[in-house]
Amino acid sequence: MARRQNVLASLTLGAVVALLGLALRSANGPVHASYDSLHRLAGDQSDALSNSPVAIIYLDLNSFALLQHDPARPWPREIHAQLLRRLSETGAKAVVFDIVFSAPGPNESADDELAAAIRESGRTILAGESSGKISHKTGEESTWARASKILPPFELFATNAAAWGIASHMIDDDYVVRYYLAGFATNKPSLTWAVASWLRLPVAKEPDALTRANFRNIRYYGPPLSIPHVSYAQALADDGVPENFFRDKIVFIGARPMTELFKGRQDEFRSPFHSWGNKELFMPGVEVHATEMLNLLRTDWLERAAPTTEFFLILLAAIAFGGGLVWLRPIPATVVAVVGALLALGLSVAGFSRGVWFPWLIVSAAQIPAALGGSVLFYSVEWYRARKRFEAAKRIADAKIREQAALIDKAHDAILVQDLDGKILYANPSAEQLYGWKLDELQHGGRAVEIIFLDAESANSARAAALKDGEWNGELQQQTRSGQMVTVASRWTLIRDDGGKPKALLLINSDITEKKLLEQQFLRTQRMNTIGTLAGGMAHDLNNALAPILMGAQLLRRKAGDDDTRNLLDMMETSTLRGADMVRQVLLFARGRSGEVERLEPGPLIKELEKLVRETFPKSIAVESFVPRDLWPVRGNLTQLHQVLLNLCVNARDAMPDGGKISFVADNVELTDTESREIPE
Repeated sequence: MARRQNVLASLTLGAVVALLGLALRSANGPVHASYDSLHRLAGDQSDALSNSPVAIIYLDLNSFALLQHDPARPWPREIHAQLLRRLSETGAKAVVFDIVFSAPGPNESADDELAAAIRESGRTILAGESSGKISHKTGEESTWARASKILPPFELFATNAAAWGIASHMIDDDYVVRYYLAGFATNKPSLTWAVASWLRLPVAKEPDALTRANFRNIRYYGPPLSIPHVSYAQALADDGVPENFFRDKIVFIGARPMTELFKGRQDEFRSPFHSWGNKELFMPGVEVHATEMLNLLRTDWLERAAPTTEFFLILLAAIAFGGGLVWLRPIPATVVAVVGALLALGLSVAGFSRGVWFPWLIVSAAQIPAALGGSVLFYSVEWYRARKRFEAAKRIADAKIREQAALIDKAHDAILVQDLDGKILYANPSAEQLYGWKLDELQHGGRAVEIIFLDAESANSARAAALKDGEWNGELQQQTRSGQMVTVASRWTLIRDDGGKPKALLLINSDITEKKLLEQQFLRTQRMNTIGTLAGGMAHDLNNALAPILMGAQLLRRKAGDDDTRNLLDMMETSTLRGADMVRQVLLFARGRSGEVERLEPGPLIKELEKLVRETFPKSIAVESFVPRDLWPVRGNLTQLHQVLLNLCVNARDAMPDGGKISFVADNVELTDTESREIPE
């Protein structure tokens, strides 16, 4: 069945790709793009341009400025005569004017001077003009002859010229000259064919050479302005060009159009080297003529592959890729498609270097991508069908598991069924109640399982033991959806399929959190009873030890005669009372009660503590206090507050072994609602 589908898809896709290629073959876009791209891929032909037998003289803006001539007016013909004589002196092989002299000029003497220069040169070829536009699609001789009117050069010039030809181009819709026009026997040859005939080039001597030369493709040697050229002013100047620059060369003279200055139709065409990287996108018409002349001299023009050859190659690509990629998976098909596209490009570039070009983009940019897209679409449909079959089988397997799990839905323990990858396949209602997640959330919520098994190391150990020994028993710390920690007594059992291979894990978890808390409370109560008994005994002993000290201090105060001794005894008595108070707190703690809370003034307490620290701490530590008179009273335990402050002072003393300063600062502070909420209770 699958093989039959592949054969049907292969035949269908092959036919579609073949029809696509044949349709694009008659379209201008991919054909023109193939021609242009092959020029850019082949690059500049430096060997043809380094010692070019053709040179160009441009009537450019700089020449108008240097010769002080108005660009809006025709070029003076006496200057043309001057340039023609100079080219004859330098040994130019031929001089070709891509300038139409179809009528007499405003100055008769200037016309006579130019005619004399043409006659003296004996190697000047002039340009005629055609009123009709010709393309390679409507280029039969009879059609063009009826639609065109030939305008020859002015008779005075034509009779003195060596030859003249039609300065017309075969222009494509995108304004690129790709096809060579040699002319027609019933009218006149083209300008470059007239030059070739006058020079008796071998290409023009062959029988029916003109007819066979028509509609050849032009080979361009580089971007615009690549052929050696100089400006009109340079050519006229004595030191404007090297001495041998024009010797034995065919010199073309024509305009380099400037859109802002030249009036009427612009004699320039788009270059096949056009790209974002080239600043010059348009090539002057005279350079197109010069390029055609180079083709005739070098006999390296281009020929498009024969229609039968193109048809065969397009059909072969449809069979190879349209019919073949269906049998490959998408990744291998992509690799084959890329290799095939590059191979088509490589063969086209190789053929281009030998003078034959093929519209390779039809194969590389249309047929192969279409074949690859059809192949991927075919496998996408097959993958979708396979996925549907797999999902149906999975639903059946899940249904069987749920049937088995339904038997234990009423159990009080949390029961889970996991596959070997950790995905939960089943959870009974008790598990949903314990953890807070529904079965669907446990199955599809990726993080839910990770949160439940908070202790990953213990869970992994349990899984490994169950897979190895078939079961595992122990306690695990887990977390519910609300963030509550629970302790479970977990039992893991390995489930095997009919073949004895591990299939899933059965987890039965009993919540023992409350039991563990009761055990901890019982142990804590025992420990507190023990500590209370010990604290009570210590408190009685301390009371017995402090009583004589208090009594002795009170008796000694009666006999003390100086103030220093009385002050020292007062401090001893106060400290003894503080100790007795702390003993009373220990007794209260042992009996399960905290210290008494009362309203007290913190100011006197701080002053008393300041005096104690100043008298007992090392003299290297200075003591000061800043207490306002309107300090608010507080509710607390005097002994506890005194103990806290004294501990802080002791810590400060230990942190300043080399001396320092201890400052007691108290102030009234009102807290905002936000600040008060940050303080517990």
